[in-house]
Amino acid sequence: MLIEEDFSRRKFIRYSVIGGAVVPLLSGIPAENEVYGGVYNTAKDMENLTELERIHIPKVTLPPVVEDGTQASIIVSLDHPMEEDHYIKSIQILNFNDPVVIKGKFFMTPMNGEAFISTQIRLAGGEGTVWVVAECNKHGKWAANRTVNVAAGGC
Repeated sequence: MLIEEDFSRRKFIRYSVIGGAVVPLLSGIPAENEVYGGVYNTAKDMENLTELERIHIPKVTLPPVVEDGTQASIIVSLDHPMEEDHYIKSIQILNFNDPVVIKGKFFMTPMNGEAFISTQIRLAGGEGTVWVVAECNKHGKWAANRTVNVAAGGC
């Protein structure tokens, strides 16, 4: 094995940083459809959903104005079958305006019976967009979002 004698830890770190920055640029993933953990699908027309979109797009219930950002109620549901070979694997709630972006990730199996979550999340004060990403074991990730305005004094 040939190793360059002049190869230092500093050069290794420099090459690693450069390589880590270049790989995403060369991947060809469109930036507008990126969420933590990969690419997601959205509805083309929310008024005329296809059958595939209808069962995969999360239905998000979140008040448009939240008085207390420490206890914002959110309900997420999907009309997706929870069969052994076709089910929702996980539902993730995110808010990119908060210091803590990931509000929760909930894992599911067909034994859950339905894809449904009702919980409370913390939101920072001001206006923001809450994203919900549901992952199907066959059809990948599907996202929906809701805009919310949190009164001063959020989390």
